[in-house]
Amino acid sequence: MTKQQPTLQDVTALAGVDVLEHLDRQAAIPVSSGLQRQGDVGLIPVGLIGFDPPQGGEPVPATGIALVTSGEGGHVHLLVADGPVTWTPIDTDGADVGCFTVHEGASAYVLHPEHGAMGHASGTYLVRRQTEQAHDKRLVID
Repeated sequence: MTKQQPTLQDVTALAGVDVLEHLDRQAAIPVSSGLQRQGDVGLIPVGLIGFDPPQGGEPVPATGIALVTSGEGGHVHLLVADGPVTWTPIDTDGADVGCFTVHEGASAYVLHPEHGAMGHASGTYLVRRQTEQAHDKRLVID
């Protein structure tokens, strides 16, 4: 992909997936190193919260990695890499799903059919599901 600011069309082409018709494929996708939220998923720079990320990680393949999937017709939040990006899942029953590291010179994108895409600059990010308190604490499903 070009190193100028990518468009939604550029990002969808990386993983070969598409988004819903109402989204503008020519919209620019900014790349940020800050806190971001996409629907029911938060993407948090680990330094912001003092989180010690797990070590290791597997390279993100060209087809991307599903960060969060929703049942019953829900949509996937897909991690897509433009350059070296690694993913390490966190094996818990809680809201923390895993961490991804965007290595120097690379960018990562989280793509969602309804929400479009958002870009992440070099750094390590915690993927956290949104929860709500009802009678019991539960995950929000987007």
